[in-house]
Amino acid sequence: MNIKKLTATVVAGLTLATVTFSATGVSANSYTVKSGDSLWKIANEKNISIDELKSLNKLSSDVIQTNQTLQLSKTDATYTVKTGDSIWKIATKKQVTEQNLKSWNNLSTDIIFPGQVLKLTGSDVPVAQEAAPKATEAAPQATTPKAEQTTPKVEKTAPTTPAAAPKAEQAAPKAAAPKVEASNNSASGRQITVQATAYDAVSLGGRTASGHLVTSTSEKVIAVDPSVIPLGSTVYIPGYGTAVARDTGGAIQGNIIDLNMSTAEAVQWGSQTVTVTVK
Repeated sequence: MNIKKLTATVVAGLTLATVTFSATGVSANSYTVKSGDSLWKIANEKNISIDELKSLNKLSSDVIQTNQTLQLSKTDATYTVKTGDSIWKIATKKQVTEQNLKSWNNLSTDIIFPGQVLKLTGSDVPVAQEAAPKATEAAPQATTPKAEQTTPKVEKTAPTTPAAAPKAEQAAPKAAAPKVEASNNSASGRQITVQATAYDAVSLGGRTASGHLVTSTSEKVIAVDPSVIPLGSTVYIPGYGTAVARDTGGAIQGNIIDLNMSTAEAVQWGSQTVTVTVK
């Protein structure tokens, strides 16, 4: 979770009704105010501090008007990589997607080095939107065909002649063996590879999308895309432990999860690609 976002929350002295995340994944540098919007709401959704939002738009108060256009970032065309930077950190800071940042700079990996100049503009690559349907389609393909293939084998052996009866009896134990293996696989859970980020749920009010109240940063709670990992699922994450999927977020789409931990731990965790087990 971005530190600027947490700082803005403390200064504003407001409590979130639910834990939300930045819903923007494109490189837009402006936002048109809608009815019911406030500086706090826009800053929270766009992952920017209230002070920075006011500074960019030269606002002396928190008063904004419907249809007013607000700048969300400076119109810098390039960024020079500093020590400790990563593709994820730069994309988050500059309000662009990692896919776009890599595409604009012809990067095939996440490797960058200090002093490297990166472009911050170009043609958007809608990769994240296509990834979610592929992940959801893969799950039924792995489970449905197995159950359908085992049933016909037993039905075909039953209506045989008396002479074929011994063969049918021998076939029964063989048909039962795969069912035992399938149940063991189900008990261990299915494994998927995800991008894992982190946030301090307690500092953001603690109330999740499922209604659960998080009272400690040590509580193992994660935000997920319900179409990939259903709410209420038990999920084992290497390096974090076993957690419960209790929350969602606008930016949590496809194979992305967000882990509850302290702010210091969240900054240290950053963004990691891990293979998790869902039960």
